[in-house]
Amino acid sequence: ANTSKLISTYIRCLQINPKPDYLSDVLILKDGQNVLQKLLKNPSNLTFDYPYFLRELSCSKINELVMKWLCSVIYDSNWNKNDQKDFCAKWFSNNLIRLFMNKSPNVESLVIQSDDYHYNGDFSFDRCTDNGYAALRILHLDYCCDGHTLRSISSTCHSIEELWISLTEHSRETHSLNELIKSQKGIKDFRLRSVYYNEKVFVITPELLEALSAQKRTLHTVQFFCCKFHQCPTLKPLAECTKLERLGFFNCDGLTEEIIRPLANGSLRNLIVLAMAVYDGFTEKAIVEIIESAHQNLKRISLPMATKTNNIRNVFTSIRPFVKNLTGITVCFSSGDNKSFESFLLLLDVCTNLESLCIEGGDTAGNPLDFDDKEMSTYFEQLAIKMPLSINRLVLYNVSVSPQLLQTFLEKMSSPIRFLGLYGCFMISDAHINEIVKYVERTGYLKNLTVNWCFLVTDKAVEEALRVIGEVHFSDVEPYDMEFTAWLA
Repeated sequence: ANTSKLISTYIRCLQINPKPDYLSDVLILKDGQNVLQKLLKNPSNLTFDYPYFLRELSCSKINELVMKWLCSVIYDSNWNKNDQKDFCAKWFSNNLIRLFMNKSPNVESLVIQSDDYHYNGDFSFDRCTDNGYAALRILHLDYCCDGHTLRSISSTCHSIEELWISLTEHSRETHSLNELIKSQKGIKDFRLRSVYYNEKVFVITPELLEALSAQKRTLHTVQFFCCKFHQCPTLKPLAECTKLERLGFFNCDGLTEEIIRPLANGSLRNLIVLAMAVYDGFTEKAIVEIIESAHQNLKRISLPMATKTNNIRNVFTSIRPFVKNLTGITVCFSSGDNKSFESFLLLLDVCTNLESLCIEGGDTAGNPLDFDDKEMSTYFEQLAIKMPLSINRLVLYNVSVSPQLLQTFLEKMSSPIRFLGLYGCFMISDAHINEIVKYVERTGYLKNLTVNWCFLVTDKAVEEALRVIGEVHFSDVEPYDMEFTAWLA
């Protein structure tokens, strides 16, 4: 009876949208027919056997679709409790996912994402059949899952190559995750994101690093996002993964010189991407040694936030001999740290192959980098002049700049920028967009403009941008980790 209801729910979800995009590109039968079209043409002849042929199952929008269906069949006044609708949507979504997994033994890619990264401790793999995991190669669990939910997979799934997972501090039990990692034949890409939950973040254990070391034969990408390393005496297990090509630490705490020094022992010669985007607990010496030990193979780096006291400006000076092959760099400055920015401008002189530049502003309190400051405005103008001609992608993240200064910057800039991103720049307004439109009309370079979390831009300015720019994206969604998650791609 429950299965019948779930199938009915799924069909109704599809029918509320004449052009459903949920799974529409990946649900293809062996005979070439789209599953959605076949379902809608033959609603009375359902056997629900078609999931057998699934290769990819992306559930990123399932909660949204179920919620829309609930709203269409149940009046708001009929809900007895405030959280009753959310509970029902979550229950239907979770069981639909299980239903697909139980009917789809050939799924190679499973992506489960909850809206707004809300904690979803109710979902568990325990009630799925063993066959539902046998073929998995890609597993993305980006819904703040509890570590316990992974327990049933370890004994039946051994083929995962790409494991991305979001955990919270609530997930204190990490044994299941460790066992899942160790039980795989060859993980290539591992990314762990800790989502802020109950004012705490996830703590990395030595056992987790040892589990990753067990995959050193194949592991080429490792990323940690918002994690604590205070319980780890050393990162030596990661240094043993000599095939690493991409290594990233974003907003992580506890990465002292003693802990990260093993990464500078020369074993990571294959590194092409290094992200040390951390706020505190590090020393510039260890970071310079890691970059030096990569033997100029590095293509992209993301450096710690520069402050007046942490001497990151010395890093900019010390790494000059090792960055001639860089194609991308991300740097972060706190407002008023003019000396560090001046040192960074000197670094640009030797980055002759640079293609992508991301400048992030702010401090631990989130205050933006103020380019309108009298001295910083001068450095901002110098940036326009010093940027290598090879740069075609520029991102400004959490900075403050007036329309007049932006106009001056664009007029002095010689780099043929084709992608411009303005993320979290709260003061961006129509006047800024108008200056960008003038730049495009004058040069014809810019092909993509992405503006996120900027609330002062009107529809009229958006229309003007669309008139001259091929791709224009405006969103009020917080770009919390927009650059970070894409950095290791």
